[in-house]
Amino acid sequence: MKLAFRFATILLVLGAVLTGAQESPKYLHISTNPSYAEAYVGSMRARIASNPDVDLPGFIKVPAGESSILVTIFKPGYKDTSIAVTLSQADTSYLIVSLTPSYDDEHLQYQQKALMHRSRRNIGHKLIAISAVPLIASGITALIASNEIDEANSKKDIIEKSLIREGKEYEANQESFKDHRKNANTSRNIAIGTLVAGGIFLGCGIVLSF
Repeated sequence: MKLAFRFATILLVLGAVLTGAQESPKYLHISTNPSYAEAYVGSMRARIASNPDVDLPGFIKVPAGESSILVTIFKPGYKDTSIAVTLSQADTSYLIVSLTPSYDDEHLQYQQKALMHRSRRNIGHKLIAISAVPLIASGITALIASNEIDEANSKKDIIEKSLIREGKEYEANQESFKDHRKNANTSRNIAIGTLVAGGIFLGCGIVLSF
């Protein structure tokens, strides 16, 4: 009897665990009046200098098992609105928030400065991403330059060790040496130029991203 009871208890626990593991996340749809705002999830204060978690109107994904969520809504020219939302039993909950205009000059100035800061940070992140292109190009052309230098040195050794210093083969080796040396110099200059350009993009991006 005790064994059967324990077995039943284990089955119930396993069932509860499996049910919890299979529980689907819920969604909260928020729209505002006036429309088009930004939502920051899990914070009592809008981190305006950072990009929003969700652009409104839009859906916010709520982790499985959570019954409430804290959202702060931001729109330029309006007061920040923080709401602790208790979700319904349905898979998707809907919320409409009326925003209140702000007439506080200090608060409005803070919003504008924070938005400018965000804009600079976004530009910085884009410059960092863009810097990858010339830096990769620099690495590739540096490898090409190294290969051309090796080829030029190889032809140079052949020319210097050649006992016959005339004829088509000798002249072909000379021309090949000149071509490889020219290609090496061109590739090296490109590698340096793209490295400098990539460094400038990367440096400016890092500075602006803070």
